[in-house]
Amino acid sequence: MGETTKVKTKDKTKKKQNEPSDVHALVQVFEFVFVILILVLIFTSEFSIMNIHVFYSNIGWMVLMVQGLLVFHGISPIVKKIFGNDTIFIHWLMETIALVGASIAFICAYQDKENKNKYHFVTWHGIFGLIGYSLCMLSGLNGVPTLYRKELKKFISPKWMKFVHILTGTIGFFFGALALVMSCYTKWFAKRTSSSLISFIIALFLVSSVVIWTIVRPVTKVRSNWKKLTAKAEQ
Repeated sequence: MGETTKVKTKDKTKKKQNEPSDVHALVQVFEFVFVILILVLIFTSEFSIMNIHVFYSNIGWMVLMVQGLLVFHGISPIVKKIFGNDTIFIHWLMETIALVGASIAFICAYQDKENKNKYHFVTWHGIFGLIGYSLCMLSGLNGVPTLYRKELKKFISPKWMKFVHILTGTIGFFFGALALVMSCYTKWFAKRTSSSLISFIIALFLVSSVVIWTIVRPVTKVRSNWKKLTAKAEQ
């Protein structure tokens, strides 16, 4: 009887954790508005290779990568209806597709600089984007063995494998988030908004709110996992 009660309580707690909060829902709205704003700027301007870069950065990073991390805050009704309740599967699927989009965006940005015979990675937006992309790719690659960490425990500690995955992913997303924030300062954005101060403030507020809320849980995970690892080492 006691064990049954504990199981039910545990299930209820887990279910409650998977339910998005009001703040989570509001951040989803901010994300949606920012994405729509960028898409409008893309499709109402003359076609260029940088438009492709912005499109895939927007979809890959701001939509899929953010959603892949937000599932740890709570699974939104739309995502739950499409993919179900498996948090790990949703995270893995969205992050994988996000990295494909980020790779296309990276190639387009690189090719644009080549076409214009300009130097690469000389702006904060470009530097942060490169660091974020590189670390997230690394996190994605070590995410595969992390899924099978129990099977690989003979070769490497499952807890360390998980920690490295979370750490590289968190740092990578942080720098990618900085690149998203810096995108509001780019010539591309200024040109398509006619250097509108209102558009700049709105976009900066929206993207900052989304990335700050998104990174809270990963940072917490890094700290808690590090404490467990160091506590075990001291024993």
